[in-house]
Amino acid sequence: MALCRNCGHSRTKGTCGCIPDYFWGLPEVRHAVAELDAATVIRALRKHTSLGQVPIARMAGISQAKVSDIEKGGVLASVKRNQQALQGLGAPEREHLSFTTKTAASAARPASMEPMPDITRLLTDNTDDYALATLEHQLARLAGAYVSSPSRPLIPRVQALRNTALGHYQAGARPRHAHDLLVIVGTCELLLAYAAHDSGNSTAALTHLDHAHRCADYTEHPHLHSWAAGTRTLIADWQPTTQALELADRVERLAHGPQSFARITAIKARAAARRGDATTARAALDQLQTRPVHAPEDPEDLSVKVGGIFTFPRPKRDYYTASTLVLLGDAEPALQSARAAIGAYESGPASQRSYGDLTLARADLISAHLLLGDADAALAAIDDLARTPSPARIQQLRSALASCTRLLARSPVSSAECHQIRDALAQLRIP
Repeated sequence: MALCRNCGHSRTKGTCGCIPDYFWGLPEVRHAVAELDAATVIRALRKHTSLGQVPIARMAGISQAKVSDIEKGGVLASVKRNQQALQGLGAPEREHLSFTTKTAASAARPASMEPMPDITRLLTDNTDDYALATLEHQLARLAGAYVSSPSRPLIPRVQALRNTALGHYQAGARPRHAHDLLVIVGTCELLLAYAAHDSGNSTAALTHLDHAHRCADYTEHPHLHSWAAGTRTLIADWQPTTQALELADRVERLAHGPQSFARITAIKARAAARRGDATTARAALDQLQTRPVHAPEDPEDLSVKVGGIFTFPRPKRDYYTASTLVLLGDAEPALQSARAAIGAYESGPASQRSYGDLTLARADLISAHLLLGDADAALAAIDDLARTPSPARIQQLRSALASCTRLLARSPVSSAECHQIRDALAQLRIP
């Protein structure tokens, strides 16, 4: 009985789950096994599964250092070492792999004489409903965790889920399973785009968005497309260009669920205010306040099926409204909206407390007090922001605090108060 060297369970009885079954069906892996190329199999394990170097080394009967060397392009020198490593990893026997190659004679035969393709092999499905539901459940948990947790620790889990879903797709799946697997892959790419944006890496964020758009186009999934397009507009809004408002106009015309539409409307309002278009900004704010967010929704909408970061709740609307009103110079309503956002997040469940929105709403509160010339309240708000845990210091806070400093220059506060506030802002540290 073949036992796994990592978990000790039987491979023949199917109790070992260290390497997913779909993995051995991947074309690159099947070819590597046929060629006795254990190094390629090991690199594929690192690419398509969440296995670390240690368990792979344990199963293959090599050192962790050798696994690291293989990841960098190294090989196993002898045929015997390759055979032993593949056997330890639980690779199928070479004679069980079927690869068809055309000879010159067969290529010369007319098409009518060609043997019929093996339909049984072509029409495979390496994903069942239970496996798909498990992946979707993991995605929903990650999207929920992203709201209230720093993104960095979540990134490896999102990447592993994406690779697992992609592996199932590459191993072969019936159309409806293939569609849902690619939606999971695209949604994971969206989460990775959010994480890159929050860390200040807009180039990586846009790369992940391109992947999400590709999955949305291929699956013709309107909700994945609308959330990806809205995220592209969100990233552009934080850049010093006019592209955000142009993007928002185009994205607004896409098919949206209620919450996705509210989100793009809020982004459009802030982008217009940031670029001096007060008329468009106020019209978008009016639309945001009057259009219902909880209208009947498509069960395939990411807001419904995944939730978490793919929702647009009332506190988030208040935060966006406060940011827009600060840019428009409407101090009192900005103050009310910022307080509403902060109060709702602080009093609501911790799992729904968006640390990024809460942090930026505190910066908007400072700006609103500066517009009103209330130095004491501005200093108190700065002190509240200073006590915010450092993981919540997202990169967009740099831009928000720079706006506070610019507002301070024209705030109706005394010279002494101005110096005090400027010093307090300068002491804020963003990791």
